[in-house]
Amino acid sequence: MGNDDREYVPHSNGCFICGDENQSGVKTRFFVEGNEVRAAVTIPRHMNGYKDVAHGGVLAALLDETMGWAATIFGNSHTMFVTAELTVRYIRPAPVAREILVRSRLLRDLGRLAYCEGELLLENTVCVSGKGIFAPLDREATAEVLPYLKFDGCKKYRNLFDDCR
Repeated sequence: MGNDDREYVPHSNGCFICGDENQSGVKTRFFVEGNEVRAAVTIPRHMNGYKDVAHGGVLAALLDETMGWAATIFGNSHTMFVTAELTVRYIRPAPVAREILVRSRLLRDLGRLAYCEGELLLENTVCVSGKGIFAPLDREATAEVLPYLKFDGCKKYRNLFDDCR
């Protein structure tokens, strides 16, 4: 699938992970491929934990964001989700300044909670894995978030939150 064919999810200006105007941020764009939310990301050098190795908190944030979008995109509520619990397993160091793949998927949506898993890979080798439990926002709370979201590049997901507007 070429970049022009990707189904991008919304992003924002100021988010640390997806904010395209956050000068200190990662500036990641997430897209859907099959049953996963993914991002191909190169973590900037200033986000290292130590020389040439990405900070673990940044890696956790990337997993958190992709899993939250997996719950949002593939869940049943058609609302935004927030993290209730996040478990991260660091398997091997992930580098800065090299492209890595972050991918996450919804395991189960039980209505009040959604369960997701994801991993961060360097050249098909898992560096970090995670599991998360996510709680859906109600329609009113989702509507409050919508003015902060940007839908450029979104085709299919442009109308994801129409029930909340």
